Amino acid sequence: MFKKLLQSLSDAVEFRSRIWVVHISESFLKDQSFVVNEDQFSSPLSWMRSRGYSETMLGKVETMKRSQVLVVELGETTHQLMRVK
Repeated sequence: MFKKLLQSLSDAVEFRSRIWVVHISESFLKDQSFVVNEDQFSSPLSWMRSRGYSETMLGKVETMKRSQVLVVELGETTHQLMRVK
């Protein structure tokens, strides 16, 4: 039971410390970049949920390691995520 509690606390700390750089390409002339910091989230991956990421996409984002890059197609936009912390 103690190990389970420690794992839960570790997961909570990990959730609060994750940071991504997200680059969104909508067209040749329209690109946006964001620094997404989970310290500002009310729940894990809430920024991605608000953008309409599917459960499959969220699962991939959830398992990203530091310095890993993930590219997802969301409608007519391309999202490039890099986990930096």
